[in-house]
Amino acid sequence: MKNYFNFKNKKILIMGGSSGFGAKMALVFNDLGAKVIIVSRNEKKLIKVLRNCKNKKNIEYYKLDINNDKDTDKVIASINKKFKSINIILFCCGMNIRSQFNDIDINDFKNVLNTNFISAFKFYKKIFPLIRNKKIISRIINFTSIFSEKTFEERTSYATSKAALKMLTKNLALEWVKYNTTVNCISPGPFLTEINKPVLKNKKNYKAFCEKIPLNRFGNIDEIISSVLYLSSDFSSYITGSEIIVDGGWTIK
Repeated sequence: MKNYFNFKNKKILIMGGSSGFGAKMALVFNDLGAKVIIVSRNEKKLIKVLRNCKNKKNIEYYKLDINNDKDTDKVIASINKKFKSINIILFCCGMNIRSQFNDIDINDFKNVLNTNFISAFKFYKKIFPLIRNKKIISRIINFTSIFSEKTFEERTSYATSKAALKMLTKNLALEWVKYNTTVNCISPGPFLTEINKPVLKNKKNYKAFCEKIPLNRFGNIDEIISSVLYLSSDFSSYITGSEIIVDGGWTIK
């Protein structure tokens, strides 16, 4: 039977690869024989991911604050020199600062927007030389959020940044199709990741959250794997500018 999820020797760059979905996919792709590059500003967590990988020769990391333009240039130049091209990019960088709109500090708003959206805008401009080879199939997957579709109180900053990232995904899909590149996004709902810990600490709040989800629970991080592999596969070549919502049914309720 043909292996439709063969990633052996594929070069995979994971931005935000030290925790959450990025860290999980680093382990998965490493298991599948890919050459994985993880990037994050938290070196301790990057090292932890590396240690958890079975094939340590096929994974390396770069410490980087994605909002630092000069350091980003250096890291991309280093990756370009060593790998020449990239097959798959996962952009998982993200942060959230919850606040009522009237109480939002403008600097907090800028920090969320910079990390979740502006950094992606700048990053893709810089990384383009590594994916413009028309002979190489490239897959780009941005992690957006169901908050790009729906929102709650105290989510102005986060929802705005993720909605912007989704539209960037669609525009890149239109413009980069001529470079044999597909660009899609995955919009997770509530998952048991670090960014959702404030919700989990309040049992009453967590229960109220789950009532909005038809499956009546948060997602386990392993439940994102198949969606990423699907969009990363060579056989997803007719899908671009699309969004996969993985939310337990929350957006249909």
